[in-house]
Amino acid sequence: MNNILVVDDEAIQRRVLASMIRRALPASQVWEANNGKAALELMHSQPMDVVFTDIRMPIMDGLDFIEKLKQSFTGVKIIILSGFRYFEYAQRAIQLGAYDYLLKPIKEESITEILARVRESIDRERARQLENERIKRQLTSTMSVYYDQLLRDWITHGIGGAKFQEMKEHFSLRARGTVLVSRLIGEELLIGQEDSASRVSSMMISRMESCLQQVGLSVSFFKEDKSHMITVLTYDGPGPALESLTELAHRFREQMLAQQGIVLTIGIGGPCGELSGRGRDSYREAVEAASFRYFLTADSVIPYSAIAGRIRSMHYDLLKEEEALKEAIRMMKSDLITATLDKLFSRLLEGGFPYPDQWLKSFLRMVYGIATVIKDLMEERKYKQLLSETESSLSRCADVLEFKDRLTAILLEFMNILRSNRSNLHESMIEKCIAYIDSHYMEDLSLELVAGRFFFSPNYLSSFFKNHLGMTFSKYLSHIRLKKAIELLKSTDMKVYEIASRVGFKDDKYFFRVFRGRFGLTPDEYRRNLLVEGKARE
Repeated sequence: MNNILVVDDEAIQRRVLASMIRRALPASQVWEANNGKAALELMHSQPMDVVFTDIRMPIMDGLDFIEKLKQSFTGVKIIILSGFRYFEYAQRAIQLGAYDYLLKPIKEESITEILARVRESIDRERARQLENERIKRQLTSTMSVYYDQLLRDWITHGIGGAKFQEMKEHFSLRARGTVLVSRLIGEELLIGQEDSASRVSSMMISRMESCLQQVGLSVSFFKEDKSHMITVLTYDGPGPALESLTELAHRFREQMLAQQGIVLTIGIGGPCGELSGRGRDSYREAVEAASFRYFLTADSVIPYSAIAGRIRSMHYDLLKEEEALKEAIRMMKSDLITATLDKLFSRLLEGGFPYPDQWLKSFLRMVYGIATVIKDLMEERKYKQLLSETESSLSRCADVLEFKDRLTAILLEFMNILRSNRSNLHESMIEKCIAYIDSHYMEDLSLELVAGRFFFSPNYLSSFFKNHLGMTFSKYLSHIRLKKAIELLKSTDMKVYEIASRVGFKDDKYFFRVFRGRFGLTPDEYRRNLLVEGKARE
């Protein structure tokens, strides 16, 4: 109780009462007025918590004063001052809404007692008011959550007729409509502190409804994950032209960018002739339209009708480019990586756009295949971590331009990993390569097969054989096979064609030709000479 007013035309009684109140409540401010009119004028400039007023006063008596006070002010506690002769007036005042009355002459202990009761009454009323406000806020919030969920259920998988009618009446929806989806680029803006996120969400809803009010009645709400705002625009008649709706969506987007720094892509679904059934279809179209900003990087508001005829499914057919990019990485040719990606992107985007999720899955599959180039050069844990980071990086791209830049950077990183490891390990890898040839010479080996087995380019492996062994890959392979053939000629009685097949020559005539070219004798002649030499030694 901060302000207390004493109203009495008798100055001495008024001042005595005011003094008693000041002693009882030193922290309160006590005001005085000599009649009801003066008291009302004072209260218009200085609100009061408690008023002590006499009944019989000139100009405006206590009863008139109480009536007017009740009309203009609420929550004021009125205490009547009355003598025994005017007790019936006190009763009338109670009927008008006075809190209590005091009989004159007034005793100080009576003042102390009644002020204590008034304070308790005010505290109880304020507590009830706070509780009522809390319950009201809770109820409002609960109802808001209920209807928001009802909207989400309807727009995503449908609701029954009774619930749709309830929702329609609550939001005053019209029969026809169009759904818009405002997709946030950088939705972390609405995942921060709860108060801030709620404020931004409310502002977006308010701005959108304000922009659309000239063409219809709209209701907006957010998807549970806050990734986009859904707006259902409803109207009577044919509805707004698509050009007008697109312009209004642009206006909303510009406002949010200028005022909050929020970047939006807005998809516009097709019109619904019958909102209850077609609303979900319009929502799906709006979501698809917004998602295709991934390819339409220059567009920020995209009607579904603008992309419907350009959507095509994407199936994995990147094996050719996968092998080409592997080879470019093995050859350390960054320009070839860039050129291959340029051609690939042009091919895939010519004449239409795939669904963004299909695009991402296809490219991730290609990248996983290319990554095998460096798999044996890394610990398994680090290799898996690299693939996980690669997938995360590509998945976060806002559009195809960013995707291409990140993909290029990832493949160049693969090349750098290979380069840094190759300088340290190529000698040992070549030794393993030679050992592999020495133990698999009898198989159908080729330069390309062996190079791929050890993640070298065929050109690199061919150059190494020439520079370090002084012969080509095929010469070395032939050398090993002939060496093994001589061992078999010496130690077995196998027929020559059997030896040729055993050491890797599929054509025995070619074996004869190669053997003669190397030793100047046929395999049979070589074996006979061995026998002659053996007998001579005996």
